[in-house]
Amino acid sequence: MSDCTPIFLFGMDRSGTTLLAMMVGAHPEIAVPLATTGMWYEFADRLGNYHNLRTSGDLQRIVNDVAEHERIRLWRTELDLARIVSDVHEGGIESVVAAFHKEYARQKQKRCWANSDIATLDQMHRAYHWFPNARFVHIIRDGRDVALSNQTTPYGRGNIYECAEKWTASLRTNLRMGAILGSDHYHVVRYEKLILDAEQTLTQLCGFIGVPFSREMLNYGASVDERVPQEKQWLWPALKLPPQASKVERWRHEMTVTQRIVFERIAGPLLKELDYPVYEHIPRRLSALFLELLYLLDRGGRSQRFLRKMGYHRESLLERMRRARPD
Repeated sequence: MSDCTPIFLFGMDRSGTTLLAMMVGAHPEIAVPLATTGMWYEFADRLGNYHNLRTSGDLQRIVNDVAEHERIRLWRTELDLARIVSDVHEGGIESVVAAFHKEYARQKQKRCWANSDIATLDQMHRAYHWFPNARFVHIIRDGRDVALSNQTTPYGRGNIYECAEKWTASLRTNLRMGAILGSDHYHVVRYEKLILDAEQTLTQLCGFIGVPFSREMLNYGASVDERVPQEKQWLWPALKLPPQASKVERWRHEMTVTQRIVFERIAGPLLKELDYPVYEHIPRRLSALFLELLYLLDRGGRSQRFLRKMGYHRESLLERMRRARPD
């Protein structure tokens, strides 16, 4: 298997990162395991525990510990740890990252590897430091739909106000970094275009990565059972289905005017820069001021934490859907 330029797929939670990873991973040349969700950055922060990989014993220990990590076990692939150790070198975490992904690609008989991780949204500078030749693929979705989708999960990014803050801050930072890296290393995929015109969007993405487009990418649903453990599939109920146009501009019929006002007060300028439709003049509503105050008081999920202390767990929409689904 010849080497290939590392690929990093990322975006804010509920922006379509998993869908994108499934599509890219369905390419006959690219192996994309289940998301590592911050794991590599956590190991990088704890590299001192392995004496910064100064000895062969340190290399063996970190490889063993990574192999036992929940995120790697979710790959559900028999990895040759001896071969991984032989590929790791003393110094930084990057050789560990590459060795595990290369081994996964070998097992899948593919030439290239890609890492899918929403944490790269905040850690792209570190990934670039590890792999200066990497290709970074940032999926962007209308922040209002991101906020709505976050409200359906048990681990969402907080209320709509907090989502607006996070979406705006993270995207602005990454778009600036992407402009510095240039179009050879940074590519934006618009979720809405991926859904509504998947073939053209993926063809452009393949050109950026440096592989020919394959129609297998559109048949990603067939590999869901192989690549996503059954116990995790409830998090993405539509993952086996073709791209769903109903997922685009959900905010038009699911977000109240008051919620939209709160969101656009924070994120409106960036939404407009990205050519999403916004209020030309944001309406003035007393209800929006009250809702914003409630969101501020509930920052960090204070009410949920209080309810948990009282022994009450309020299930998210996805949790309720999972419970209602017949076995």
